[in-house]
Amino acid sequence: MAKYQGSGVIKDTDFKRVKWEGKNKAGKAVKIELENAINMGDIDWTFKDKDDTVAELVFTATYDNTDEASNSTKEPWTLEVEGADAGAGEILLGAGVLTIGSTAVALSRGGGKFNVKREYREINADGDRGPVKGRINMDGSVATLSINALTILAKVSELYVGIESVTI
Repeated sequence: MAKYQGSGVIKDTDFKRVKWEGKNKAGKAVKIELENAINMGDIDWTFKDKDDTVAELVFTATYDNTDEASNSTKEPWTLEVEGADAGAGEILLGAGVLTIGSTAVALSRGGGKFNVKREYREINADGDRGPVKGRINMDGSVATLSINALTILAKVSELYVGIESVTI
């Protein structure tokens, strides 16, 4: 029997490559991948009679500032779409698989959400009537991937931060 306990510590190993793989209506692959992602969400499981437990997992991509001199503005996420045909077949579906590292850890149920929230700063001068081309800076970007996942108990320590497997 597996046993888990909260460690109360965020370790470097809690930052992982997280990928959701799904399909569009035409059956072509869609991949959303976050670098150095961490799930800062709570363990929040609702149990229902005659139903599976579905947990919302919210992973946030983090920047790697080990080389601050590089001054890179590359955001820590990618979106990959197989084929680029326009039309109804390119509609994204909600079913998919959540992978952490190279291990599939959960199936989505009830879809999910990919969000890239950006912070912009406008440089305004007297007499400007609104935003001015060339004077808008992007100061920040936070990418999150929220998946409603069927809870897989054997992968609890992979899904949440600060959890470790303990000996019974």
